[in-house]
Amino acid sequence: MTKAIVSEWMRRHMKILAACSAVLLIIVCFLIFRPEKEEPVKQPSVFEETASASAQRKKDPEAETIMIDIKGAVRKPGVYEMKQGDRVTQAIEKAGGMNEKADEKNINLAEQLQDGTIVYIPSEGEEENEPKKAAGTKADAPVNINTASLDELQTISGVGQKKAEAIIAYREENGRFQTAEDIMNVSGIGEKSFERIKASITVK
Repeated sequence: MTKAIVSEWMRRHMKILAACSAVLLIIVCFLIFRPEKEEPVKQPSVFEETASASAQRKKDPEAETIMIDIKGAVRKPGVYEMKQGDRVTQAIEKAGGMNEKADEKNINLAEQLQDGTIVYIPSEGEEENEPKKAAGTKADAPVNINTASLDELQTISGVGQKKAEAIIAYREENGRFQTAEDIMNVSGIGEKSFERIKASITVK
């Protein structure tokens, strides 16, 4: 009787042990073969994209462009987009080069271009006292900065629309310029700019 009880007890426990082993095997298989969790891809924020684009523009000098109008003795006169820091020689190249009538000895090929500048390439035989012989000017006489209009101010070499507007704004706020040097009080016009334009301006 005792052996029969022991045998029955062992059979019951063997069944329980087998069931536990099966459950444990299923858990182990699940842990081994379960798919790996994919890490979500982080999308850049609008701020990060803007900051990245701004940094790229700072690294890329070609991002800053200016517009110039080249006229006179060139093969393809017209309005061209240039890079900040370009020189007259590069503007001439963009316009197809000088034609056979160009008076090259009266052109400053190293002059730096400014936004809104009119670059005039003179022809041989033009009068020596005509300011057009100098690249970048088109006026017939020095411009009176006390009375000149917006368009007239832009005929000064190196003075584009923004600087012309600043000159007029300063004039309206502070009154007439007493001397030509007073133009250096205008925002955006320093000593170097004045040296380039002083022969083209007057206060009379």
